[in-house]
Amino acid sequence: MDLFRAALEQAPGDAFHTPRLGHSPAWHALHIAEWLRLMVLDDRTPNYHHLGWEDNARVQALGTQPAPVTESDPREQILAALEQTGAQVVAWLEQADDSALNGEVFSAATPGGTRPRRLALGMQLRHIGYHRGQLNLLLKSPS
Repeated sequence: MDLFRAALEQAPGDAFHTPRLGHSPAWHALHIAEWLRLMVLDDRTPNYHHLGWEDNARVQALGTQPAPVTESDPREQILAALEQTGAQVVAWLEQADDSALNGEVFSAATPGGTRPRRLALGMQLRHIGYHRGQLNLLLKSPS
């Protein structure tokens, strides 16, 4: 998470809220925070608006309430939401025993709408790395 946060902090001033190559750094921060909250913490509060997969009915059902933090909110508020979620994820992982790592969590991509929690955790680590790379690319892009 520290490398992801470092990539976010490279966005100067208004560039944090400016979409480039599809999304703004603010969106990427909220996207990762939401996926961590959903896939690791299994929080089913229906206030997700930065998951992607907008054409998926299961994802649409997760966004029936307003988002707690939006892409246009101040940078500090967005980064604080990411930090808070990251801290909750670390705390959960530190106390999780083998039985907590079993079971299923949400998946937009699978036919049944869930995937094994252990597999999802590994995928989420790669997902964070992918978005860190996207941030690095968009911050180098002229527009």
